[in-house]
Amino acid sequence: MRKLKIKAYAKLNLTLKILGLRPDGYHDIDSVFHCISLHDELALSPRKDGRIILKCNDPKLPTDGSNLAYRAALTLRTLALKKHPDKRALGATISLKKNIPIGAGLGGGSSDAAAVLLGLKELWGLEDLTPPRLKKAAASLGSDVPFFLRGGTAHVTGRGEKVRVRKCPKEYHFVLVYPGFPVSTAWAYKNHKITKNWLTKGPKFSKMFVESCGMGKPAIDLSGYLSNDLEPAVIPCHPLISRVKADLLEAGALGSLMSGSGSSVFGLFPDADSAEKGYSKISKIWPGSFLAHSVSSGK
Repeated sequence: MRKLKIKAYAKLNLTLKILGLRPDGYHDIDSVFHCISLHDELALSPRKDGRIILKCNDPKLPTDGSNLAYRAALTLRTLALKKHPDKRALGATISLKKNIPIGAGLGGGSSDAAAVLLGLKELWGLEDLTPPRLKKAAASLGSDVPFFLRGGTAHVTGRGEKVRVRKCPKEYHFVLVYPGFPVSTAWAYKNHKITKNWLTKGPKFSKMFVESCGMGKPAIDLSGYLSNDLEPAVIPCHPLISRVKADLLEAGALGSLMSGSGSSVFGLFPDADSAEKGYSKISKIWPGSFLAHSVSSGK
């Protein structure tokens, strides 16, 4: 029986600006998403009994309908049956090996969901499923899922569904720290307070970042644009994040930032050698540390 193996890469928010609350309850954002080498691993195999079975190496992660990867499989099957009612036997076993920390602001759940959509599209032979329909299905699952269909580097706006893929020819190097606790995305956004200062500077920072990245400028030129509006909402309740940021700078990072709604923090290093040295220092202080580099595509 055919088995398909896919890597689901994590992402960093190199900039994140919150522009306001939308009528649908989501927030408009302006952000630069950047895929990195840290990844989950998925193995997909078809089933003829129509069942969707999700297995995971992490017992803390649910494997039912509350799991985004599981819901992605159900969503794709529903989409397929609208056009191919004869394919009622579509099923799959999904084996998920989690390496990306959960609730860490790295998009692991969204990346897994996108990997399932792409993988099952191929596994089930849904060649006529167009990219716009797949993107719409991704957006119905979560704000970050559309980005992971392409991955790489992107300027992301709206609630996350407007994704402009941008060139990033240079490989950048990072050290990540997961401090050992999750942060609720909903809680972080609820506690965020928008200021006029961020409303004016936010989109400008993202634009300058992707332009610098597209020209292959060195990491030191990008470090001044690192920014995250959610830090003031999260750090007062989780002061360990400030300690991680300071430790990363002391280990040689050009800049350090909480990714997304946290709790993970990353440091941007000048090159691969300095990142390895920084990782050697940081991993002795923080067990949940990772060495990572840029990845040009999401899957």
